Amino acid sequence: MTGKIICVNAAIHKVLLENNTIIDTKTRGKLRNENIEPVVGDNVEVNTDTKTIEKVLPRKNYLKRPLIANVDKLLIVMSTSIPAFSSYLIDKFLLIARVNNIEPIIIITKTDMISLEEKIDIKRYINYYRKLGIKVYNNSSVSKIKKEFRNSVVALAGQTGSGKSSLLNRIDASLRLKTGEVSESLGRGKHTTRLVELLEVNGGLIADTPGFSSLELEIDRKMIKTYYPDFNRDCKYRSCLHIKEDGCSIIELVNNSKIPRWRYDNYLKFLEETNK
Repeated sequence: MTGKIICVNAAIHKVLLENNTIIDTKTRGKLRNENIEPVVGDNVEVNTDTKTIEKVLPRKNYLKRPLIANVDKLLIVMSTSIPAFSSYLIDKFLLIARVNNIEPIIIITKTDMISLEEKIDIKRYINYYRKLGIKVYNNSSVSKIKKEFRNSVVALAGQTGSGKSSLLNRIDASLRLKTGEVSESLGRGKHTTRLVELLEVNGGLIADTPGFSSLELEIDRKMIKTYYPDFNRDCKYRSCLHIKEDGCSIIELVNNSKIPRWRYDNYLKFLEETNK
């Protein structure tokens, strides 16, 4: 029978089976000998009689920090005030999502705490992201956000205080999360060893882990441009990194305000941060 690993604690792998039951399993010796280490999010074949994982099915993606596989969607929760709105963080999470074949979705929070002028400014960012085909919701659009969870493995990314707990409470009130304490959703104490887990929420699974708040870029700097849909233009040189090359079509688009300067500046920062 097939299932999905929703928690790993030492040698015990908790698996949600296709019949919607949950069992504790162990890894078959053959997998250990082949250096195959099942992780949270893995789809697996299980022998329900011996309660052993027989096979790890092919992965859609695999993240080392946090250790999880097969994430479908990344909800990028971005506050407009305290902490301040950051296009840099949004673009960083968008890049990480695209590199790992994860659908990014931006959730804007705390719009009631900013002025009309600030709302108009942030609307410019939202309009540009939507132009790129990225879904952007206000956190008040609960019914629309709920639909994103169905049949999906979802993870949240965002700064501390951005409103992740409040968002989840709106989606599923039974979670009763304290503000700023998504990581303590299962009642675990602050001194207890943290585990990556998948929690059932609105017909889907959400990754209960703080790790998505501090994901690092792990990509060849020469490949970064390929994950920018708005940079999909031919340049004079195929190897152009769009930094200062003569005849660069991307720099020309930036200078003509076809690509926002902030978007381009974030790209340059990523090139500096990536040493590969």
